[in-house]
Parts: sequence; structure tokens; C-alpha cells
Amino acid sequence: MSNKNIYYNIFSEFYSVNKYRELKNMSHHGNNRLDHINRVSKMSFYLSKKMGFDYISCTRGALLHDFFTVEDISRSNEKYNDFLHEHPRISLNNSKKYFELNEIEEDIILSHMFPIVKGKPNYAESKVVCFSDKIISVYEFFRYQLKLSVNLIALLFIK
Repeated sequence: MSNKNIYYNIFSEFYSVNKYRELKNMSHHGNNRLDHINRVSKMSFYLSKKMGFDYISCTRGALLHDFFTVEDISRSNEKYNDFLHEHPRISLNNSKKYFELNEIEEDIILSHMFPIVKGKPNYAESKVVCFSDKIISVYEFFRYQLKLSVNLIALLFIK
């Protein structure tokens, strides 16, 4: 089986859940949360498979690392800065409602925001997802956010 087929077999378990599909409608880093999650999980899949790690747990954890919706944010009654620190726990709680997780997957979800959150990654797979999330977030910032800012600034100078 090809890597692409293996990845999509893992992904299909999650995409069959309505709440998970809602992530396509959530804004995230200038795009939608599902696209962000897919980028992080694909990078994590390929890196962990190449390094001989548990690529299934790594991919599953990456697919769930930002599993939260606008409703979850509203229910949390947190300010955005607090939510930034709290969303890994909210993502873990959502994940446990819909899926069975192992220790590695739980650690991935809780520690993907390290060093912003205190939870240091305990597994190699967690470190892969943490790294992948940072790289993808920087890519998305420069691709979407910075591009939008530059375009807005350019509009100010056009007469």
C-alpha cells in the first residue's frame, strides 16, 4: 500500500465524524483549521515513518491536535490568550468523546503547543508533531497572514 493510501486510511476515521468535518468552517492561521490539521498531520506522518517511529499514533495525534470548534471556545469562557494555553486540553476532551486514544496520542495533543504551554513532549512522536505544527504555522503565517497584510498596506498607497 502506498504512503498516500496509508495516510488517507488513517484520516478517513476522523473525517467520518460530523464535528471533525466542521473544522473546515473554522478560520485558522489565515485558512481553515482542517487544512492546517491536514498539513501538520501529513508532515508528521512522513517524518515519523521515515524515522521509524509509531507513524500511526503520530498521525492520529496530529489529526486531533487542534480538534476544537467555535462552540468550544464560547463554552470555555476564556480570553483568547488563556484559550491559547487551554485549547490542547479542550482538543483532548473532544478527541476522547469521539475516538479511542493511546498514551502517545494524548501526549501529542496536550504537548503540541510546547514551549507556550508547560506540557513538554514525552514521546518522539509528540516532538515530531510539535515541530511540524511550528513549521506549518510559520508557513501559513507567511503564506496567508503576511500576504494579506502586505496587500492591505499596498492598498493604502494606491491612489
